[in-house]
Amino acid sequence: MGRNAQLIRQWAILKQIETNRWTTILDMAGQHVVSTKTIRRDLAALMEAGFPLYDERYDGKVYWRLNEEYKGLPLASLSLSETAALYFSKKLVVNLAAPPFSNDIASAFKKIESALPERNIQFLDSLDAMISVRADAPKDLDHSKNTIRILMEAIGEEVRVKMQYYSVHSQQKKTYTIDPYRLMYFRGGLYLFARVEEYNQIRTFAVERIESIEKTRDEFEKPPDFSVESYLESAFGVVKEDPFDVEIIFNKDIAEYVRSRVWHPSQVVREIGGGRITMKMHVGGEFELGSWVLSFGPSATVVSPERLRRRVEAELGRALENYRTEVTVAPRKSKKVDSKKAAAAGARRS
Repeated sequence: MGRNAQLIRQWAILKQIETNRWTTILDMAGQHVVSTKTIRRDLAALMEAGFPLYDERYDGKVYWRLNEEYKGLPLASLSLSETAALYFSKKLVVNLAAPPFSNDIASAFKKIESALPERNIQFLDSLDAMISVRADAPKDLDHSKNTIRILMEAIGEEVRVKMQYYSVHSQQKKTYTIDPYRLMYFRGGLYLFARVEEYNQIRTFAVERIESIEKTRDEFEKPPDFSVESYLESAFGVVKEDPFDVEIIFNKDIAEYVRSRVWHPSQVVREIGGGRITMKMHVGGEFELGSWVLSFGPSATVVSPERLRRRVEAELGRALENYRTEVTVAPRKSKKVDSKKAAAAGARRS
């Protein structure tokens, strides 16, 4: 198993010792299904990382414990402004929290709040009322908690996964055997980057569209130089495609909004008169790029490439057809009420 599996196990061991002061090496070996020799190496690695673990003999057994004075995060060394910044950041962090970290995040912020004087808390609460965080149309991942848990385990243990996935592109369910590399939170959704065994290619999967999933016993080795950031360097969103040159004109009414944001690292913006701007990018992901352009309606015009221009034109044409066709909604049929039965029911109630 890879380094990730060791780290996950060592973190679980630390939590096990922290919550149960009567933990032996044999207990830990049984809990994590490894040898006692492996547990000893894990304990040594944790102590080398600075966690104050120690063993204590009682009634003929040796128990492992965490120094009770250890606070983990040295809150005392933080300034008030640093602690306040952490306190304010909880709105962002909790907003992005996903299993299996949500409970730990809530617990961590309670400890941060406990490090502040009551008067400071009251003051920060009054400022807190001035700041709100609203997620950008987040996906509902409540039903995917078990899927996320299995994926986290498989990524950490570096074992293959079999899953049934609903493809929006083909409108069909497909079964894949994959090497899960990494999860990524992007614009309100959680995405999986994995090598598909059948195609020997890395693909992107939306977690909420995974309908069933199971770990296998087959191990894989992730390329040591793989990173999602490098993989998506030229992508406009989360789908990697060969990059191409793009030019888009934005009208005056939307120019300032577009200019004020970094949509892609390669973007170059230039004034072209009349309050309009042109944006050039070298980017991949035609579907995502087209959807982005369409979101600006008549205020954005694709100059190049021609295939993207034609794609946006076709989508606008289909949208126009929706409004040229009269939409009628059939009225709901009212239920016929038998007057004799209704009268009898009324008599019974009275």
